Amino acid sequence: MAKVTPFFLIFVKNMTKNVTIKDIAREAGVSIALVSFVMNNRVGADGKQKYRVSQATEERIREVAARMNYQPSSAARMLRQGRTHVIGVILSDIGNIFYGSIAKEIEKIVTRKGYTVLFGSTEEDPERFGRLVQSFLEKDVEGFIIVPCVGCGPYIQRLQAAGRPFVAIDRHSPEYEIPYVLLDNKQAMHMAVGALIKQGVRKMGLLSYEMRTSTMMEREQAFRETAGADAPIYRMGFYSKEQDTRKAAGAILDAGLDGMVCASNEASVLLIKELIHRGVRVQEDIRIAGFDYSNVYDIFTPHIPHVEQPLPLIAKESADCLFRLIDKKDHGDDITKEKERIVLKANLI
Repeated sequence: MAKVTPFFLIFVKNMTKNVTIKDIAREAGVSIALVSFVMNNRVGADGKQKYRVSQATEERIREVAARMNYQPSSAARMLRQGRTHVIGVILSDIGNIFYGSIAKEIEKIVTRKGYTVLFGSTEEDPERFGRLVQSFLEKDVEGFIIVPCVGCGPYIQRLQAAGRPFVAIDRHSPEYEIPYVLLDNKQAMHMAVGALIKQGVRKMGLLSYEMRTSTMMEREQAFRETAGADAPIYRMGFYSKEQDTRKAAGAILDAGLDGMVCASNEASVLLIKELIHRGVRVQEDIRIAGFDYSNVYDIFTPHIPHVEQPLPLIAKESADCLFRLIDKKDHGDDITKEKERIVLKANLI
């Protein structure tokens, strides 16, 4: 009796077989090289096909490929092109709504360009920043968008030495000449302080961060310039925010302040929560002005004014800048000397 192979085994075998250009060439009766040129759309520097292929032959090859359900290997294609079409984005804390929103916008932009994004968070740890840089370099990403943290200078030098295009956002490192996209922090802080003054605040303070990033230092300097040299500044540690906010709330009440500027939406929410816990009538006893939106602001009357940073524009400008650098590198230019600076304005809401 003849051996019968069950139908489902044949079906599974056919479904799992990877169709190659060699299979297409055999079925279409042409050379493997010709299939490769047709399927990979090989063109010369002038944008014209490097080899002439008749329309009938090309149609036959594509018809066979479609019928055999040919799926080109993206890994093989990238190897041939010497490109990965991947960029690395290193943020401070992707769980923070500010960085999370920027990450979402960046991903939308680069995806439309045919790129994939690898994300990482440093948690303000320079060693972690360095490990992410190393990991992304090993994955051969084509460029970086980074948020520098304090102490990450040696790893920025590593990126420069590797000749890999990168753009800093939100912060810059004064000791390094690098491309960046930043907010005009001084202008933004002047608006926040001015909003409290318009609401009748006479004695205000600032809730900031212990991290000596360029962003926080610029906002603190602008606060002192606008609110006065004696205006108190309270600072939170990255890993002790709630405890430090409790201490700050006590000091604020002891000082008799009637207004507070908060240097981030996170700082605003933590301070509002603590003040309410202490029985303070927010926007009556103490008025708040913040940076970036939080839905907590909507429950108070009068309105809690806040500086709105142009997050979609930050994402767009940083991605556009990075792709310009990638294009220059592709043309053989020395991108390590690029120092493009983009400074954006904020709005007060």
